[in-house]
Amino acid sequence: MRPPVMELEKEAEPDLPSTFTVTKLLTNISTENLENAIPAIEKKPLAGFIATMTPDKRQLVEILYQDIIRPSGVRWDDVRGLEAAKSILMESVVYPVRHPELFTGLLEPWRGVLLHGPPGTGKTMLARAVASESRCTFFNVPCSTLINKWRGESEKIVKVLFEMAFYYSPSIIFIDEVETIASERSSVGEHEASRRLKSQLLTELDGVREREGLVFLLANSNMPWEIDTAMLRRLEKRIYIPLPDLKARAQLFETYLNVRTIELYPKVDFELLAAKTEGYSGSDVKLACKETLMMNVRKMLPNMLNRSQSGRKDRLDLSDIMAAIERTKPVSKNLAKKHVDWQEEMGCS
Repeated sequence: MRPPVMELEKEAEPDLPSTFTVTKLLTNISTENLENAIPAIEKKPLAGFIATMTPDKRQLVEILYQDIIRPSGVRWDDVRGLEAAKSILMESVVYPVRHPELFTGLLEPWRGVLLHGPPGTGKTMLARAVASESRCTFFNVPCSTLINKWRGESEKIVKVLFEMAFYYSPSIIFIDEVETIASERSSVGEHEASRRLKSQLLTELDGVREREGLVFLLANSNMPWEIDTAMLRRLEKRIYIPLPDLKARAQLFETYLNVRTIELYPKVDFELLAAKTEGYSGSDVKLACKETLMMNVRKMLPNMLNRSQSGRKDRLDLSDIMAAIERTKPVSKNLAKKHVDWQEEMGCS
């Protein structure tokens, strides 16, 4: 016969209800939006990925983990002009992440996009904007990370990179100056290690569709005509990033010169400055504005040694800006036509 179970009576706490119900915890945030707002890198610990790895592979993971960058403050509106490129990047990266149910079957997301154009036209800034707008894990992988002098290490790094990208899916792998690691394989004097690295990269890109998750390759190039044809096939969208037009250059001058610490006298017509800088890239325009401020500083240098310059305000004259433009010569003007011709032959936008 089982002994009777004795129940211990517990005195109820005074002034406290025995039960209560939580009716509303968060407002205006649905469960789905809350889940999407948290990046995958914050939800998945690195320890879970490397738990079963060998020590040498863990070391590679730690190196690649340092190349993951958090979203920067760059938005689409911070990139002047380039509306066509923004639209293609939206439909290639942002929309498939936010609406995956629409991009299935034949409409599966693009595997890769190549941004090509003269230096200083905003390709890297577009990549930074994609990192902020897409909510993806962004791997900013320099070529120095992928290239290793030891036999077989480069291929291993590429394999681990894609494994990490799928673990933290959706992910973007960004490679700047992609022609340095994906040049033509038939070139004279190419080393065997370079061919193996390209073969591994192409193999991983082909395997993207066979794995669960979304991994996207975003590549930049100033010389796309040097990229291997097999790599171009994987970079399904090839977008030309042109030099800024008159309107974009005027907006750039206004961005750099119309700030609180600069006083323009007399009032400057930014469209006039844009007309004087035909063929300038965005980087060239920024350099011209920097040179203008430096000319003003040179005038004050003799009297600055014993004076505090906190809270100073630079006063710029139109003649100073024009002189700075004359001193700053564009470096990308002659390359524009070559990129246009390549886009007409090989581009896909």
